Amino acid sequence: MSTETKQETAVEDIKRSSHYLRGEIGRELDNDVASVSNESEQILKFHGIYAQDNRDVRRERAVKGEELDYIFMIRVAIPGGRLTTDQWLALDGASSDIADGTIRLTTRQAVQFHGVVKDGLRPLARSLDAHLMTSFGACGDVVRNVVSCPELQSNEADERLREISRHLTRSFRATTEAHWEIFVNGDKAASREVADERPFYGETYLPRKFKIAVAHPDENCVDVLAQDVGLIPGIHPEVGEGFNLLVGGGLGRAYANPDTFARLADAMTFVTYDEVDEVIAAVLVTYRELGDRTERKRARMKYVVADMGFDQFRKEIEVRLGRELREPLALPEHFDADDHLGWKTRSDGTHQVGVRVSAGRVRDDDGGTRLRSALRLIAQRHPVTFFLTPQQDIVISDIPESARDEVQEILRNHAVRPDAELGNVERTALACPALPTCGQALTEAERRLPELVGTIEGALASRQLGRRALQLRMTGCPNGCARPAVAEVGIVGRTKSTYDVYVGGGPRGDRLATLYREKVPFDEIAVVLGPLFDRWELEGDEDESFGDFIARVGVA
Repeated sequence: MSTETKQETAVEDIKRSSHYLRGEIGRELDNDVASVSNESEQILKFHGIYAQDNRDVRRERAVKGEELDYIFMIRVAIPGGRLTTDQWLALDGASSDIADGTIRLTTRQAVQFHGVVKDGLRPLARSLDAHLMTSFGACGDVVRNVVSCPELQSNEADERLREISRHLTRSFRATTEAHWEIFVNGDKAASREVADERPFYGETYLPRKFKIAVAHPDENCVDVLAQDVGLIPGIHPEVGEGFNLLVGGGLGRAYANPDTFARLADAMTFVTYDEVDEVIAAVLVTYRELGDRTERKRARMKYVVADMGFDQFRKEIEVRLGRELREPLALPEHFDADDHLGWKTRSDGTHQVGVRVSAGRVRDDDGGTRLRSALRLIAQRHPVTFFLTPQQDIVISDIPESARDEVQEILRNHAVRPDAELGNVERTALACPALPTCGQALTEAERRLPELVGTIEGALASRQLGRRALQLRMTGCPNGCARPAVAEVGIVGRTKSTYDVYVGGGPRGDRLATLYREKVPFDEIAVVLGPLFDRWELEGDEDESFGDFIARVGVA
């Protein structure tokens, strides 16, 4: 039996020697080189920044002997996706002044700016800080942006639920001052305590990223079972209000490592509001100590839970807490995801409208929808609240009765389509950015999503299925940023020109999709799905979703 000890990855050494996420970033930002070193690339991720290049021109520049077209992506952490009008206008301004003119909404309720050059990093960070926003912690081996259902954050919601995403963000954000020292020159827009790094982070932080989501007790727009920690509000018969706490979910895989897989979270315990921080901290400590630091493709917490078994993992948490965990409540039986689109009147008399954002890209299209201009005008005229949703859409909330007609007119005049005009696939289709900016992308996703949506909607209409909804999610690689592993139809980039097709997930997010076909060319995806659509039309029960049908009859 081998007793060889595996060596930690180079990233662990980089973190350890970075002096709590400082490294040489400051010095490299001051030089005239368009790119940064590999070491700084790794540390920049903790600051919400990914070093990239424009892959559309990579080959052309290589042929000419030119260096790559170096750019950066900046992800802004927006707890619960909630933004004031001033914050939205600051983001809108940055998209023109510093980025590529678009605002990208993510499935984790964050904002991404693409096409930023190195000289723009500090000005963008200072603008964000001035409006009480930050990219720090939006990436890296830390607790990422905390996701929360928009309905939990309405004015009529319980105060503790309304603030839970911000509370968890404060509790689990790294305390190093590196970001403000490097990017904001120590100028602080709000009081920040100087403290040692949190014990569940230490000098090497977590083995990989860590995701937390808070679901609505009646619907699952956040895909709570796909998280490292998921929280579902509930009332325990003995201890009162709190959360069902789930652990061990995650959807990413790696083609190069067959021992990677998607996993749904297990319900571990019920916690009160007073207990939630303590229990999550114990989970983080357990993950920090037991997570794999020798293979980053297999370093997520879901593998710790899977390898040792859920029961043993639960016991590890109890050891660190010094007490037994109470049993969780039963999970909700009716948990279909709300897309939050369309108009709704709140109990306080205000209104909200959910607006579809195709693939999460807020922009003005020549001769088409001018969503970015519409949102800017609304923000300039009315003190509304914006909520970014886990479906890459945006909800305009807190609209007074006196402003409802004007908001609707602004949307109409800018060719923003109402939800009633959306196709049943288009309405909920998701995609990651993929090419040309993402370095992990194997093939296209966002840029080809509209074409794929149209093809599949046509295939359904030809079978008298045109009125049935179908959940489609597309990614350019198996990392799963658009959550295809729990979709009714998941399209995952496999090679430069082919995709793997998964089927059988569903809108409740409580079932993993099954691999149906491998290495399918883009133009053949709808054709490959055709026989399943035929069976759904002929054998499906009335109002039975495609995912439920596939789960019932199988794909053999």
